[in-house]
Amino acid sequence: MIQIIYGSKGSGKTKKIIDQANSSIAKELGDIVFISDTSRYIREIKYQIRFTNSKESNIKSEDGLIGFIQGMIEANYDIRLFFIDGIARMIGKEINDMASFFERLQAISQKTEATFVLTISADYDDLPDFLKEIADAK
Repeated sequence: MIQIIYGSKGSGKTKKIIDQANSSIAKELGDIVFISDTSRYIREIKYQIRFTNSKESNIKSEDGLIGFIQGMIEANYDIRLFFIDGIARMIGKEINDMASFFERLQAISQKTEATFVLTISADYDDLPDFLKEIADAK
């Protein structure tokens, strides 16, 4: 499953995803990963969550992030929940050009039963149709 947290820049998406990640510890039976392109929020993420800075891991593209996620899952089959903050900025793509990324992420989710929660910097009306489908599936 893929979930998105969307809204304009400065609307509180990062706080929302951090709060959701931290509260998921009590409910989630598997391991949890939080991926961001900055270490600014590392102290806000509870220690039970594996925090990864994509810049330190040299993730700069769609293929790089997909490969990184697949590698993490291959190394630890217990990962059930991924939180990814600032996905478009992280992989250097515009949201409208990311349909193939979300298709690949959905395939990983179906194969592994992992859930992905991502932040998107756009209001609902500005989301492409493939993301509106995800947003409406809540």
